[in-house]
Amino acid sequence: MSHSLSSRAQTEPFAAIIAVSMLVIGIGIYAVYLQGVLPGTSEQATADQTIDRIWDEIEDDGVFHTHDNANDIDSLVTDKSLPAGATVYVSVTAIDEKKERVVAEAAFPSGYPDETDASDVAELEQYIEENGPPDDASVATQSIPVAVENEADVRSGTLRVTVW
Repeated sequence: MSHSLSSRAQTEPFAAIIAVSMLVIGIGIYAVYLQGVLPGTSEQATADQTIDRIWDEIEDDGVFHTHDNANDIDSLVTDKSLPAGATVYVSVTAIDEKKERVVAEAAFPSGYPDETDASDVAELEQYIEENGPPDDASVATQSIPVAVENEADVRSGTLRVTVW
């Protein structure tokens, strides 16, 4: 049985181009789908990264201080820890008499501090007080120790960062 070597394993050029194009399109669709699943590519990643940077700025020896001698959150957080072009709300809660209560909070409008002033911050704080953060905002929480009444009165607390 004789086979001609010139007809073996050959494909039309147009069919090969279509096959390769379909493969590339399939890989592209898969990559777009996978982007929302991979770590660091979702909206949640923004809040997760921001909470780590904010914690680095507000902690003092691993504890957040809210007692009378402590600094407020808004004086501790710098624009370096805030995502560019995003609005951020930070709250710290602590366990007090078996209840969780907010012991510190701050709002940072988009463009803080260079492109905003005190009225922008006050307006954002008023909005959050009346409506709360948007439902579609990226939120991250972290358990932290909180010094409430004095440096020795350390309680369990939660740092919550909301980004939109």
